[in-house]
Amino acid sequence: MAPNAESVGSVVEKFESGGFWSCRDLNKWLLIIVTLAFGIALGADVLYELIYSDGAPVALAVAGIISVGCIVLLWVNVAFAVATGLGMLVVALFVDGVVYSILLALLLAGLAALSTTKRFRRLTLGLLMLWSVGLGISVDDAPLSALAVFGMAVGLLAAYGLGSSFRHTADESLQSTRDLQQVKQRHEQAKAAERKSIARDLHDIVAHDITIIAMQSRAAQLRDTDTAYREAIRVIGDSSRAALNDLRRMLDLLKSENILDDATGPMSSASELEIRRGTELFAKQLEGLGIAVRSQLSGEAEQLSRSVGAALYRMLQECTTNVAKYAGEGAECWIQIDVGQEHVAMCVTNTVRGSTVHSGHQLSASGTGLIGVRDRAEAFGGRAEAGYNDQGCWEVRVTGMKRS
Repeated sequence: MAPNAESVGSVVEKFESGGFWSCRDLNKWLLIIVTLAFGIALGADVLYELIYSDGAPVALAVAGIISVGCIVLLWVNVAFAVATGLGMLVVALFVDGVVYSILLALLLAGLAALSTTKRFRRLTLGLLMLWSVGLGISVDDAPLSALAVFGMAVGLLAAYGLGSSFRHTADESLQSTRDLQQVKQRHEQAKAAERKSIARDLHDIVAHDITIIAMQSRAAQLRDTDTAYREAIRVIGDSSRAALNDLRRMLDLLKSENILDDATGPMSSASELEIRRGTELFAKQLEGLGIAVRSQLSGEAEQLSRSVGAALYRMLQECTTNVAKYAGEGAECWIQIDVGQEHVAMCVTNTVRGSTVHSGHQLSASGTGLIGVRDRAEAFGGRAEAGYNDQGCWEVRVTGMKRS
């Protein structure tokens, strides 16, 4: 299948955007073949002159030596070599060496078409056409002169066309290589993003449920009653099962992407991450820690796309985890979620008891959770901000997230 013209054009345009003397390096084996062809042609002309000429072919020898410099330039810069070769063709009009000059002209036409920019190769073809007219004028016989001009023009066009054909093939090959590299790069970026997403989900799952477990066990120790211990054991059991379900859900996702083998049984449905259910669940957990919660969810949450709903669920999970860590018993928390026609907003606010801030039992903070909230919001075109509001309450506000 032929490559897309626009796709090939990206490589072509980049090459053509170079300067007048820009060129591509020739293949090593092609350079060797060209060098041998020049050497054979030059040797044939010199040998012919030695056999059939009375004197030594000094002019041809000088032209040949300069032409060797032209061949050397081919290994450095094709455009410079072609320009030098054009000069040698002009010199060849005044010395004997027809075979050599014709072969040189054909090679220059092909190499210019293969490796140089559009302006340079077209100018080269035009100058070679003028040179072929000069070659015809140097022939005394009129019919033979016209035939020489016509034959040389056809040969130059054929060499130019052959070089252009190889150039198009090279363009397509370079574009295919570039496209493959871009695909690999996008694949690596997708893998990195997926690893980041998995790590973020793991943090949210483990941090939230472990925090609830830690806070419940601490609350039971402080109250030191049978009722408190039984309630703590119940909540700890529920949180442990919730964490396991979340981990199984993640494993299910990894299996669906063929990242893990199917070594476990059926997992929980992704619909369990529905934001309305999450709001009720997290509010209940906070209330179990002695934190008063007021929640409000407006709009049609059921109309959210699965990905947006899951992101909101995880963000709310992280926010309530922070409330459980730092608010302290007797604090208040407000959860507000607004699902609009195009965007979704969320705000979680809580009071912070002074004794909690300075408590030696405060859990450590890494800032990873809030970074995860920010990343999730930005992934759907939104923005997340966290800090103390004018009333001295801690507030995490997410705005501008798209519904889908």
